[in-house]
Amino acid sequence: MTIVQEAFYLPVDDGRCFAVYRAPHADARATMLHLPAFGDEMNKARAMTACAARAFAHAGVAVLQVDWEGCGDSSGEHRDATLARWVANARAALTWLRARHPDVSPPWLWALRAGALIAAPLIAQRSDVPLLLWQPVVNGKQYLMQLLRLKAAGAWASARGDASSTKALRARLASGEVLEIGGYDVSPALADELEAATFALPVEHTGPVIWLEVSSSAHASMSAAATAAAHVAAVKTKTIAGPGFWQSVEIERCDELVAQSSSLVAETLDAVRRAGAVL
Repeated sequence: MTIVQEAFYLPVDDGRCFAVYRAPHADARATMLHLPAFGDEMNKARAMTACAARAFAHAGVAVLQVDWEGCGDSSGEHRDATLARWVANARAALTWLRARHPDVSPPWLWALRAGALIAAPLIAQRSDVPLLLWQPVVNGKQYLMQLLRLKAAGAWASARGDASSTKALRARLASGEVLEIGGYDVSPALADELEAATFALPVEHTGPVIWLEVSSSAHASMSAAATAAAHVAAVKTKTIAGPGFWQSVEIERCDELVAQSSSLVAETLDAVRRAGAVL
């Protein structure tokens, strides 16, 4: 199956977001919005997410990938970015997808890592949203501390003399200072939002959920968050053996994650069609 690939700028309230749309030439079976990882994890994962988007398009799913404001080729500066603004960008992207495919609803949300924190307010408004989760971040406070630990370790290793503890770095943010973390300026406002953000499936969530985690061993246990989510909704969970492509020094791919994702999404769509429902 040949696919359509289009790059364009998506208008948003405060500017424009660079977007890439991939879809089958024939009618799409479903639509999907990618919610990217944060900062350097997003850049490390670009090759993987592009590969997966093409695979989904070949399987009949139209995929929209967007750089939020302040990221990539989109307008704005990262130091001015907030989670609230990125959620608004996501809503604009969903509006575009629904207009492009008015007979296919609701779009899937495909979240990588901290993209799950963007998904949380979106699924709170609609309980039937289908989800594809790749190694989701479920606790924003812990994630922020991981970022601060990486900055502290990097400063120490570089022997610049500006190494600080995570506590000191958090205090600098609290005082109003913008910190550069992994090449990205993080404002106090964004840090506060990250610290307060969480991801959890609402009890009333009815949409299909595919929760995939990557480990050096396919026999590794799923995270506690994935196990807990399975008690709330019909969640398909699976551990995929492969590299942590979002954090590796060199750009890596996990082809098995792409293959399993494409297969599980197709199985879900087939099951919904057999049941006579519309997804």
